[in-house]
Amino acid sequence: MKAKKYKRIDKRLITEGSQIGFNLFLPNETKTAMSLFLQSDTAVDGTAKVKLREIEGLYISEEDEVLYREYVARHLQSIAKNSDIPIDQKAKIVYERATETIDAMFKNPESLENVKQAEDIVHATLEMILNDGSAVESLMKITAHDYYTHTHSLNVSIYTLSLGVFLGIKGRDLEVLGMAAVLHDLGKSKIDYEIINKNGKLSDEEFAHMKCHPAFGHEIALKLGIDDERILSGIRHHHEKIQGGGYPDNLKGEQISYFARIIGVCDVFDALSTKRSYKDPMSSFESLLLMKQQMSEHLDMDIVNAFIKMLHKQGNS
Repeated sequence: MKAKKYKRIDKRLITEGSQIGFNLFLPNETKTAMSLFLQSDTAVDGTAKVKLREIEGLYISEEDEVLYREYVARHLQSIAKNSDIPIDQKAKIVYERATETIDAMFKNPESLENVKQAEDIVHATLEMILNDGSAVESLMKITAHDYYTHTHSLNVSIYTLSLGVFLGIKGRDLEVLGMAAVLHDLGKSKIDYEIINKNGKLSDEEFAHMKCHPAFGHEIALKLGIDDERILSGIRHHHEKIQGGGYPDNLKGEQISYFARIIGVCDVFDALSTKRSYKDPMSSFESLLLMKQQMSEHLDMDIVNAFIKMLHKQGNS
């Protein structure tokens, strides 16, 4: 009979009042065997939480790892609020879980459950940003430096939410802005993988196909029942240009929604500052300089200037 394998987990992620769908184990005194601490489908009450503070290591069976990951994803907001967990660690936990969720969303873009989990990510990220002054810096430190569609969407949502707070956007409007950013590239799920990851310049035909992704994303969002125009515009119009000539609708100036203009700035910054299959990453300074000097007809410069001030503030905080 095959011996059961165990994986150590962070006990601080087990949230009081929650229901666990997997067994929790403790090593015995000699650390030669495991004993059951909490049984699957048990509520984590105050007594269990007190005991958790006293123990050193908490384990799950490796076969329950998927259930554990789902549990952490469901309780991201509680984790984000937990003052016992250092902000750098919280940021890492939220980023890792968010990456998994957004990856799943791109694999199955028409799943309502995946969109609901994306909303949970926005709430957890906001929870950290609004309640800890160093959260933005912690999140930005771990933004992935290699460009993948799902990590790009997550990075853009982190920059967008941070910038939204800096610009004074509040409450439900901030949540809507975050969802628009998380979903802004949803249409890339309908673009051939070979085109998205091509090692070199796209042909005219390939670029024409790539330019369809905002319209594809808008179409998927409508199918999902998303009806907030700010989210729909953020998805459809983040590649429009302030002086016109963008896609898919050739809008200009204030015809482009405020949220789409904010996402457009964050989208360009992340694309420039991450490694792509065909280029090395630019530094933040080089990216911002290029945006300021060469993209005045493309981006809203008031938003670019606010973005620079926000990054400067983080660098000096």
